Amino acid sequence: MVDLDINERVYIAKKDPSEREKLIEEYTPFIIKQVSHFANKYIDEQNSDELSIGLIAFNEAIDSFDITKGSFLNFSSLIIKRRIIDFLRQNQDLAYPLDVYPERESDYEIENRRLEMLSFVNLLSLYGIEIEDLVRQSPKHRETRKLALKIARTICENEHLLSYLKKTKTLPVKELIELLRISRKSIEKYRKYIIALVIILSEDLPILKEYINFESEVAKT
Repeated sequence: MVDLDINERVYIAKKDPSEREKLIEEYTPFIIKQVSHFANKYIDEQNSDELSIGLIAFNEAIDSFDITKGSFLNFSSLIIKRRIIDFLRQNQDLAYPLDVYPERESDYEIENRRLEMLSFVNLLSLYGIEIEDLVRQSPKHRETRKLALKIARTICENEHLLSYLKKTKTLPVKELIELLRISRKSIEKYRKYIIALVIILSEDLPILKEYINFESEVAKT
C-alpha cells in the first residue's frame, strides 16, 4: 500500500473519525511545538489551556483545509497561531495588530510569514529590541555581517553560551572574545543585530532562517 502524504490523509480524516484521531495523536508533538513557540512558554502536556486550544485548532484545520491553497501543515500552523493570539488577547490583554487577521485565506504561506514576523517581534521585545533598532544597527559591509553571523552561530552551538544569553538577556562577551579572538568593540557595536540572529537561528522561525541561509550562500560567492 502506498503511503499517503499529510494532505491526502487530512481529506480522509474529514470523513473518517478514526483517521482523524490517529492524525491528531501523531501530530500532537507538532501542535505542542507550534503552541509553545507562539505562546513563548513551556507547554505542560498534562495541564495546559494553550495545548487544548492548539488541539482544537488543529481539529478545526482538518475541517477547513483546502488543498488548492497550500499545504496542511502551513494552514494548521496558521490556525493554531490565530487561536493562541485570541487566547492571549483575552487573558493577558496583549495588543496584537488587527492586520494579523486577513479576511481572505488565499495564501497560507503569506499569512504564515506575517505571523512569523509577529512572533519574531515578540521575541525581540524580551531583549528590549525593536525592529527599528535592527534597521539602524545592521552592518553595512559583507565581512561585518559574516562576522556577526559567525558570533551568532558560535552562541547557538554552545549550550552554555545560549543558556547565558536567554537567562541574562545579554551577550557572553568575555567568552566570545576568548573563543573567537575578536575585539570587544566588534561584539558590542552590533549587539542587537547579533542577538536577533541568535533568535532566528535558535527559535522556530523557518522563513527567517531561510533568509539567513541565503545570505550565507551569497557571502561565499
